Amino acid sequence: MPDADDETELEPVMRGTALRRSKRTSGANFYRRDRLSFLLLMGPPFLIIFVLTVVPFFYSLYLSTWKMNFAMPANTRFVGLRNFVYMVTEDPYFWTIIRNTAVQVFGTVSLQVVVGVLLALLFSRAVRGMNIARGLIMLPMMTTPVVVGVIWRFMVNPDFGIINYLLSVVGIHGPDWLGRPGLAMATIIAADVWLSTPFVTVILVAGISSLPVEPFEAATVDGASSWQTFVHVTMPLLSPVIWVAVMFRLIDALKRFDSIVIMTAGGPGNATETLNLFAYSNAFTMMDAGYGSSLAVLLFLLIGLVSIFTIRRVQRSGNA
Repeated sequence: MPDADDETELEPVMRGTALRRSKRTSGANFYRRDRLSFLLLMGPPFLIIFVLTVVPFFYSLYLSTWKMNFAMPANTRFVGLRNFVYMVTEDPYFWTIIRNTAVQVFGTVSLQVVVGVLLALLFSRAVRGMNIARGLIMLPMMTTPVVVGVIWRFMVNPDFGIINYLLSVVGIHGPDWLGRPGLAMATIIAADVWLSTPFVTVILVAGISSLPVEPFEAATVDGASSWQTFVHVTMPLLSPVIWVAVMFRLIDALKRFDSIVIMTAGGPGNATETLNLFAYSNAFTMMDAGYGSSLAVLLFLLIGLVSIFTIRRVQRSGNA
């Protein structure tokens, strides 16, 4: 039989064991409640996103393996990867569409980044009235691409557009901006730059405001000029933020559809027809759902590759 002294010595140990057991039980209950709350809060949005994105993608992937024209349903048959082979080797317009897409994406994103960096450096200065200027630069970003397409189509109209009118004031006969292949693509790029550069500017202004001050103070002490500070201090520190902006703008430029349809509908000829428009016209104008789906799958893969590349660049520049 244990004596009273032994029981007295065991009481703290027993209380500690009971306390730890109680903590484990309450922790497990809290974890179950927390996981249930997480599922209730995140389950419905995830299900909606899954239904609206993943399901259509796999259905498009399925359709891309079929020869399916809604105008001739009797000729529907499984063709495997033949749509993709035809796309690369036999379609007379495909490589022209790829070139148009590359010009549109590269021209749009490069100009947006350059102009965005310059505007961000300007708007990051503590000057009176700068908050008003920041608000005004946001106005184009609040406009929908469809409205931007309509506005720019009226602005560059060869008969009554404001741009040709201003050129005529100084004695210059304005061209048909949307009627010439090279000018049409340049006009589309200019409209997209006007629309989305504020987005890049906002991201870069936030990035500049978060940069540490010590490297700039060290550069000033070492006698570096403003240009040297910009090249060797600002740009390396800002490069992760720049790559984030590039990633978003590349994805959006590859998906650009509405403003191009409103301004040129891919014309003149197919001078401004991008991969997005080409997939749409094949699927819904020519009613070739199989080939249009294969083009849409290709567009998805391009966006995925661009996203992976830019994310890796962000990680590398952040670890540099």
